[in-house]
Amino acid sequence: MLIVFLVVISMLVFTVIVYPLVKGVKDTAKKSSVKDQFDQLLLQKESSYLDLKELELDYRIGKLSQPDYERLRSKLERTSVALLKEIEQLEQGKHRERDIREEIDKEIEEEALRMRQIKNRGKGEKE
Repeated sequence: MLIVFLVVISMLVFTVIVYPLVKGVKDTAKKSSVKDQFDQLLLQKESSYLDLKELELDYRIGKLSQPDYERLRSKLERTSVALLKEIEQLEQGKHRERDIREEIDKEIEEEALRMRQIKNRGKGEKE
C-alpha cells in the first residue's frame, strides 16, 4: 500500500513539474510559427520584386512581346500586392497585441496605485 501511495505521489509531482515545461514549448512553437510565417512572406516579397525587375529586363532586351510583358507584369503585381497585404495584416496583429499589453499594464498600475492609496488612508485613520 505504501509503495502504491509513493508511486501516485511521484506521478503527481512529475506531472506538476513537466506540465508547465510542455505548455511553454507549445506557446514558443506558436510564436515562432508566426515569426517563420512573417519571414517567409518577406522572402516571397523580395522574390516577387526580383521577378518584376527580371521581367522588365527581359522586355527591354526584346525577349518578351508587349502583350506577354503586360500580362506577366500584371500577374506579378497582383501577387506582390497580396503579399504586402498579408505582411501588413501580420504587422497590425503585432501592433494590436502590443497595444493590448500596454493597456493591461496601465490598468494594473492604476489599480496598484488605487490599492496603495486605500492602504495609506487606512493607516492614516488608525493613527
